[in-house]
Amino acid sequence: MKKPMHWSHLLGILSIPFQSMIYLWISRHVGLDVYLDYGWIDTKIPFIRWFVLPYMSWMPILYLSFLYFFFVNRKVYWRTLAIYNTALFVCNLCFWFFATYVPRPVIETTDITSTLVNFIYQSDAPLNCFPSIHCLTSYLLFITVKRDLNLAAPLRILWIVLLWLIIASTVFIKQHSLLDVIGGIVLAEVTYRIIRYGAASFRRREKSITLNN
Repeated sequence: MKKPMHWSHLLGILSIPFQSMIYLWISRHVGLDVYLDYGWIDTKIPFIRWFVLPYMSWMPILYLSFLYFFFVNRKVYWRTLAIYNTALFVCNLCFWFFATYVPRPVIETTDITSTLVNFIYQSDAPLNCFPSIHCLTSYLLFITVKRDLNLAAPLRILWIVLLWLIIASTVFIKQHSLLDVIGGIVLAEVTYRIIRYGAASFRRREKSITLNN
């Protein structure tokens, strides 16, 4: 018998805008101690304005990914939400206690991609950079798609390519440094392993106790 669809579970996605509000609040209340998060190697990375397109696709892809998880695998949906919110909590602690910024170039051209880059710069202060939330969430979706879902090859490849383009875009439009990228990826991987494998270990232990009793 097919299980009924519990649409109320979709309310879990509201944690995404909630986390965004926390991010915005912190960025507006950063103190005087803000650290430059930009190294020599970052100065060698060129500014490529068309990468603003995958950068701006991040939010739609994030929402669509969670909607897909909801309809395809409810267990993956809730576990990924738990990982997302746990990792974002750690990010917010970093933003509050170790505020960083990345210098941005002056964009004087007026083509569509340059206009979009300037829109991003005006909408999002160059603070709260380490670790990169764009990279953290994109890498989290990448490992979830790769490890937890059985997808047709074309869909899986397209999804993965889009996610890595988003990660690359953060440094090519000078929103983040390489350190931010690495920090986001490492945090996503560590949080995924703690929750994914920690929960599995807990279930095995519970099953063993039940059998022994």
